Amino acid sequence: MAMNKTGLSWWSDRAWLWFGWCVTAVITVLILLNWRTWSAELKLVAAIAALIPVHATEEWVFPGGFNFQYNTFLYRSARPDRYPMCRASDMITVLGVTIMYAVVAFAYAVGGGAVHAGVLMSAMAFSALEVVFHTYCGVRAYLMYRSKGKTTIYGPGSITAYLGFGVLGVLMFYSLRDMSIGASDWGLCALILAAIVCFCFIPEQAFKNKVDSYYFETNGYYDRFLK
Repeated sequence: MAMNKTGLSWWSDRAWLWFGWCVTAVITVLILLNWRTWSAELKLVAAIAALIPVHATEEWVFPGGFNFQYNTFLYRSARPDRYPMCRASDMITVLGVTIMYAVVAFAYAVGGGAVHAGVLMSAMAFSALEVVFHTYCGVRAYLMYRSKGKTTIYGPGSITAYLGFGVLGVLMFYSLRDMSIGASDWGLCALILAAIVCFCFIPEQAFKNKVDSYYFETNGYYDRFLK
Protein backbone atom coordinates (compact mmCIF):
# COMPACT_ATOMS: atom_id res chain seq x y z
CA MET A 1 0.00 0.00 0.00
CA ALA A 2 1.48 3.34 -1.04
CA MET A 3 2.22 5.79 1.72
CA ASN A 4 0.42 9.12 1.56
CA LYS A 5 3.27 11.58 0.98
CA THR A 6 1.83 14.65 2.64
CA GLY A 7 4.19 17.20 4.09
CA LEU A 8 3.96 15.69 7.56
CA SER A 9 4.25 12.16 6.18
CA TRP A 10 7.44 13.12 4.36
CA TRP A 11 8.87 14.94 7.40
CA SER A 12 7.99 12.13 9.82
CA ASP A 13 9.56 9.49 7.58
CA ARG A 14 13.31 10.18 7.65
CA ALA A 15 13.69 13.93 7.07
CA TRP A 16 13.25 14.78 10.74
CA LEU A 17 16.08 12.39 11.65
CA TRP A 18 18.44 14.42 9.49
CA PHE A 19 17.38 17.51 11.42
CA GLY A 20 17.97 15.61 14.66
CA TRP A 21 21.47 14.66 13.54
CA CYS A 22 22.18 18.33 12.76
CA VAL A 23 21.17 19.18 16.33
CA THR A 24 23.43 16.40 17.60
CA ALA A 25 26.35 17.63 15.51
CA VAL A 26 25.98 21.24 16.65
CA ILE A 27 25.71 20.28 20.32
CA THR A 28 28.68 17.92 20.06
CA VAL A 29 30.85 20.63 18.51
CA LEU A 30 29.79 23.11 21.20
CA ILE A 31 30.62 20.63 23.97
CA LEU A 32 34.09 20.06 22.50
CA LEU A 33 34.76 23.76 21.95
CA ASN A 34 33.68 24.61 25.49
CA TRP A 35 35.08 21.53 27.21
CA ARG A 36 37.25 23.52 29.60
CA THR A 37 34.73 26.25 30.36
CA TRP A 38 31.41 24.39 30.67
CA SER A 39 30.70 22.66 33.95
CA ALA A 40 30.39 18.88 34.04
CA GLU A 41 26.67 19.29 34.75
CA LEU A 42 26.13 21.50 31.70
CA LYS A 43 28.02 19.07 29.48
CA LEU A 44 25.87 16.19 30.75
CA VAL A 45 22.60 18.01 30.04
CA ALA A 46 23.83 18.95 26.57
CA ALA A 47 24.98 15.37 26.00
CA ILE A 48 21.47 14.07 26.74
CA ALA A 49 20.06 16.34 24.02
CA ALA A 50 22.77 15.20 21.60
CA LEU A 51 22.20 11.53 22.36
CA ILE A 52 18.44 11.39 21.81
CA PRO A 53 18.52 11.61 17.96
CA VAL A 54 21.28 8.97 17.89
CA HIS A 55 19.11 6.73 20.06
CA ALA A 56 16.13 7.34 17.77
CA THR A 57 18.24 6.37 14.74
CA GLU A 58 18.93 2.97 16.28
CA GLU A 59 15.23 2.62 17.07
CA TRP A 60 14.02 3.70 13.62
CA VAL A 61 16.75 2.80 11.11
CA PHE A 62 19.73 0.76 12.36
CA PRO A 63 18.19 -1.76 12.80
CA GLY A 64 14.75 -0.15 13.24
CA GLY A 65 11.63 -1.84 14.53
CA PHE A 66 11.02 0.20 17.67
CA ASN A 67 7.42 0.66 16.55
CA PHE A 68 6.80 -3.09 16.74
CA GLN A 69 8.54 -3.29 20.10
CA TYR A 70 6.63 -0.39 21.62
CA ASN A 71 3.19 -1.11 20.23
CA THR A 72 3.39 -4.86 20.84
CA PHE A 73 4.95 -5.11 24.27
CA LEU A 74 3.17 -2.12 25.82
CA TYR A 75 -0.21 -2.29 24.10
CA ARG A 76 -0.46 -5.73 22.49
CA SER A 77 -1.51 -3.91 19.33
CA ALA A 78 -2.85 -5.82 16.36
CA ARG A 79 -1.43 -3.03 14.15
CA PRO A 80 2.08 -2.46 15.52
CA ASP A 81 3.11 -0.64 12.36
CA ARG A 82 0.87 2.30 13.28
CA TYR A 83 -1.16 1.95 16.48
CA PRO A 84 -1.14 3.56 18.94
CA MET A 85 2.30 5.02 18.17
CA CYS A 86 2.93 6.07 14.58
CA ARG A 87 5.76 7.89 12.84
CA ALA A 88 4.26 11.33 13.38
CA SER A 89 3.66 10.91 17.10
CA ASP A 90 7.09 9.43 17.84
CA MET A 91 8.77 12.12 15.77
CA ILE A 92 7.12 14.81 17.90
CA THR A 93 8.09 12.97 21.08
CA VAL A 94 11.75 12.62 20.13
CA LEU A 95 12.21 16.12 18.74
CA GLY A 96 10.22 17.64 21.60
CA VAL A 97 12.43 16.15 24.30
CA THR A 98 15.60 16.81 22.29
CA ILE A 99 14.80 20.47 21.75
CA MET A 100 13.67 20.91 25.37
CA TYR A 101 17.00 19.74 26.80
CA ALA A 102 18.93 21.59 24.07
CA VAL A 103 17.17 24.85 24.97
CA VAL A 104 17.79 24.27 28.68
CA ALA A 105 21.49 23.63 28.04
CA PHE A 106 21.71 26.70 25.79
CA ALA A 107 20.07 28.86 28.45
CA TYR A 108 22.65 27.81 31.04
CA ALA A 109 25.51 28.20 28.55
CA VAL A 110 24.45 31.77 27.70
CA GLY A 111 23.35 32.75 31.18
CA GLY A 112 26.46 31.41 32.83
CA GLY A 113 24.69 30.15 35.92
CA ALA A 114 25.15 26.79 37.57
CA VAL A 115 22.87 24.00 36.36
CA HIS A 116 20.10 23.40 38.88
CA ALA A 117 20.08 20.00 40.49
CA GLY A 118 16.47 19.53 39.42
CA VAL A 119 17.45 19.65 35.75
CA LEU A 120 20.13 17.02 36.28
CA MET A 121 17.71 14.90 38.34
CA SER A 122 15.17 14.92 35.51
CA ALA A 123 17.80 13.92 32.95
CA MET A 124 19.02 11.14 35.23
CA ALA A 125 15.47 9.86 35.74
CA PHE A 126 14.83 10.01 31.99
CA SER A 127 18.03 8.04 31.36
CA ALA A 128 17.05 5.43 33.95
CA LEU A 129 13.61 5.04 32.38
CA GLU A 130 15.19 4.49 28.97
CA VAL A 131 17.36 1.69 30.38
CA VAL A 132 14.46 0.10 32.27
CA PHE A 133 12.09 0.30 29.29
CA HIS A 134 14.54 -1.24 26.85
CA THR A 135 15.41 -3.98 29.31
CA TYR A 136 11.73 -4.77 29.78
CA CYS A 137 11.11 -4.90 26.02
CA GLY A 138 14.26 -6.95 25.47
CA VAL A 139 13.21 -9.57 28.02
CA ARG A 140 9.71 -9.72 26.55
CA ALA A 141 11.13 -10.13 23.05
CA TYR A 142 13.50 -12.87 24.14
CA LEU A 143 10.74 -14.83 25.84
CA MET A 144 8.45 -14.41 22.84
CA TYR A 145 10.95 -15.28 20.10
CA ARG A 146 13.54 -17.57 21.65
CA SER A 147 11.83 -20.48 19.90
CA LYS A 148 12.56 -18.68 16.61
CA GLY A 149 16.25 -18.22 17.30
CA LYS A 150 16.44 -15.10 19.45
CA THR A 151 19.34 -15.53 21.87
CA THR A 152 19.71 -12.10 23.51
CA ILE A 153 17.54 -9.39 25.06
CA TYR A 154 18.62 -6.92 22.39
CA GLY A 155 15.93 -4.71 20.88
CA PRO A 156 16.06 -1.57 18.73
CA GLY A 157 17.56 1.14 20.92
CA SER A 158 19.22 -1.14 23.46
CA ILE A 159 22.83 -0.28 22.62
CA THR A 160 22.37 3.48 22.90
CA ALA A 161 20.15 2.99 25.95
CA TYR A 162 22.82 1.08 27.87
CA LEU A 163 26.01 2.68 26.56
CA GLY A 164 24.49 6.14 26.15
CA PHE A 165 21.75 6.82 28.67
CA GLY A 166 23.10 4.28 31.12
CA VAL A 167 26.58 5.83 31.22
CA LEU A 168 25.28 9.41 31.31
CA GLY A 169 22.84 8.49 34.08
CA VAL A 170 25.65 7.12 36.24
CA LEU A 171 27.73 10.25 35.65
CA MET A 172 24.75 12.41 36.62
CA PHE A 173 24.28 10.40 39.78
CA TYR A 174 27.86 11.08 40.81
CA SER A 175 27.52 14.78 39.97
CA LEU A 176 24.35 15.04 42.06
CA ARG A 177 26.12 13.64 45.11
CA ASP A 178 28.10 16.90 45.36
CA MET A 179 25.09 19.18 44.79
CA SER A 180 22.65 20.65 47.26
CA ILE A 181 19.12 19.43 46.51
CA GLY A 182 16.16 21.41 47.82
CA ALA A 183 12.40 21.35 47.45
CA SER A 184 12.59 23.62 44.42
CA ASP A 185 14.82 21.10 42.68
CA TRP A 186 12.29 18.31 43.24
CA GLY A 187 9.61 20.61 41.83
CA LEU A 188 11.73 21.49 38.79
CA CYS A 189 12.49 17.81 38.20
CA ALA A 190 8.78 16.95 38.39
CA LEU A 191 7.92 19.78 35.98
CA ILE A 192 10.44 18.61 33.38
CA LEU A 193 9.37 14.98 33.69
CA ALA A 194 5.74 16.07 33.31
CA ALA A 195 6.73 17.85 30.09
CA ILE A 196 8.38 14.64 28.85
CA VAL A 197 5.20 12.68 29.64
CA CYS A 198 3.21 15.24 27.66
CA PHE A 199 5.61 14.95 24.72
CA CYS A 200 5.05 11.18 24.82
CA PHE A 201 1.33 10.81 25.29
CA ILE A 202 -0.34 13.91 23.82
CA PRO A 203 1.01 13.28 20.26
CA GLU A 204 0.19 9.59 20.64
CA GLN A 205 -3.41 10.38 21.54
CA ALA A 206 -3.68 12.98 18.79
CA PHE A 207 -2.38 10.73 16.01
CA LYS A 208 -3.44 7.22 17.00
CA ASN A 209 -5.46 5.78 14.18
CA LYS A 210 -5.55 2.21 12.91
CA VAL A 211 -5.85 3.38 9.30
CA ASP A 212 -3.66 6.50 9.30
CA SER A 213 -1.01 7.37 6.72
CA TYR A 214 1.89 7.65 9.15
CA TYR A 215 2.60 3.94 9.44
CA PHE A 216 6.05 2.31 9.57
CA GLU A 217 6.83 0.37 6.41
CA THR A 218 8.74 -2.43 8.16
CA ASN A 219 9.20 -3.96 11.59
CA GLY A 220 12.96 -3.59 11.23
CA TYR A 221 14.90 -5.90 13.54
CA TYR A 222 11.78 -7.96 14.33
CA ASP A 223 10.99 -8.89 10.73
CA ARG A 224 13.37 -11.86 11.00
CA PHE A 225 11.25 -13.34 13.81
CA LEU A 226 7.88 -12.74 12.16
CA LYS A 227 8.38 -14.95 9.10
